[in-house]
Amino acid sequence: MGNGRRPTYPAALRLARIVLELGSRPYGWSFEAIHRELHITERTLLRYVAACRDGLRDSLGRPLIEVVQRGPRRYLRLSSSARSSDSNPYRAASLYFTLTLLRFLEGTVMKESIEDLWERNFGKLPPHEQDQLSGFERKFYTVPYAPKSYQAYDDQLDVILRALIGQNLIRVDYIGLAGEGRQHDFEPYTLVAYRGGLYVLGLSRLYQRIIYLAVERIRKAEFLLDSDNNRIRFVYPRSYHPQKHLNGTFGLIDGPETDVELLLLGDTEAYLRPRQIHPTQKFYRRRDGKTVLTMRVRGTTELRNFILSLGPWVKVLKPPALRKEIAKLAREAAALYTH
Repeated sequence: MGNGRRPTYPAALRLARIVLELGSRPYGWSFEAIHRELHITERTLLRYVAACRDGLRDSLGRPLIEVVQRGPRRYLRLSSSARSSDSNPYRAASLYFTLTLLRFLEGTVMKESIEDLWERNFGKLPPHEQDQLSGFERKFYTVPYAPKSYQAYDDQLDVILRALIGQNLIRVDYIGLAGEGRQHDFEPYTLVAYRGGLYVLGLSRLYQRIIYLAVERIRKAEFLLDSDNNRIRFVYPRSYHPQKHLNGTFGLIDGPETDVELLLLGDTEAYLRPRQIHPTQKFYRRRDGKTVLTMRVRGTTELRNFILSLGPWVKVLKPPALRKEIAKLAREAAALYTH
């Protein structure tokens, strides 16, 4: 087994279990999970991996297992030459579940395209694997939270999608929150899905800056044409990336950078700790046993709404301006129920 060690029966059984488990895990088995389930150290696991790579090879001499890295985690999986067609149902399951996450696109060209992709992939599977996928509508289900409906915005979405792909300048007739109308000559850079809604991030030539537009507020979208009746193209900026633009915001609405401290009461810590509500979030325990959540955010408009949704189970400690704003809104909300 390498390093001059003689194999033992327990080691052989663990090796056999690893190989058998990989056959039912087409996307791999994480090193952490193997350590935990087999009660072995990382050094032992690496020795097993080396033994398998040396001793388990296909007819062309290629190793039958491989190690892949996904972010900070390592996974052990069967190599592509060793994987059977049984992995197809896993891929189909992932695709189907993705489709359930996009239910809010019902009735739009995007939903039809995704469903067409599903049908074409499903049709390529052999009959016995199609049988395995029966009842998927009950095995995979998504409960959306207050999704927007886009059935009436198919024309706008069609123009936006084609403009994104072709890097075409479009003219957008947009309704603001107060009902005012604006026309933007707009360079669409990114279509963003956020909390059951669709937003287009791009350069407004009206404002000369990058903004986001809610798709349901776009009354009309049309291509801008040059003197030869051809669609006008724009150069996609090399330095642009949506993550860079939205980095630090709490949601989509930008604002001044602010340090925030929230005191978590009741079961709020258990509710929030498994979630990433902001990339900078940190939890720390005070001497009195209570937990404080800290963040550094750009803009507090959406954070304010989030805090209000948690009612009496979150108390703003910092900044003072946000604390006063939440207190004022909480008093106004309470006043609605005094009579």
